[in-house]
Amino acid sequence: RLRAYRGKVRTFGRDPAKCGAADLFSRGLVALPQDPQTLFLRSTIAEDLWDAAGRAAPHRDERERLVLRAAEQAEIEDILDQHPYDVSGGEQQRAALAKALLADPRVLLLDEPTKGMDSFFKQKLADILDRLRDDGLTVVMVSHDIEFCAAYATRCALFFDGGIVSVDAPRRLFAGNSFYTTA
Repeated sequence: RLRAYRGKVRTFGRDPAKCGAADLFSRGLVALPQDPQTLFLRSTIAEDLWDAAGRAAPHRDERERLVLRAAEQAEIEDILDQHPYDVSGGEQQRAALAKALLADPRVLLLDEPTKGMDSFFKQKLADILDRLRDDGLTVVMVSHDIEFCAAYATRCALFFDGGIVSVDAPRRLFAGNSFYTTA
């Protein structure tokens, strides 16, 4: 378990060190790992989504509605019958996002969400994240993809040597930063 060196960490007003991961994640915190393949356990994306929806909706009709809604939100309706490892990296990331959305998160943590994505899928992901943010979801992303962050984030922070050294709107953060900037 990691501990803060200084300051305080609060998740929905609670100290995460004093409550378990299950409690935090059941309260609306969802994390997507850098490698979305770690989330897939079934033979098709639809089966994975079906299992994930089962936690929120035990009845078949409601579960089906939730799966279709998550698939629409992540724009993966056309790949539901495919094995998660047989689709592109961008499609895997969006399928993992659909699975995460089934937990009805209030805060979505993304670790390197654009890793391995081409510009087409990055744009698609940005559009999806914008819609989710407009619907009230808080999205926190950790990324080395500076261009993506500069183009689509509302706030950016630069970490160095274990701490935050700068926080600002993307344009201001990158414009005045001679050691770390965008193209």
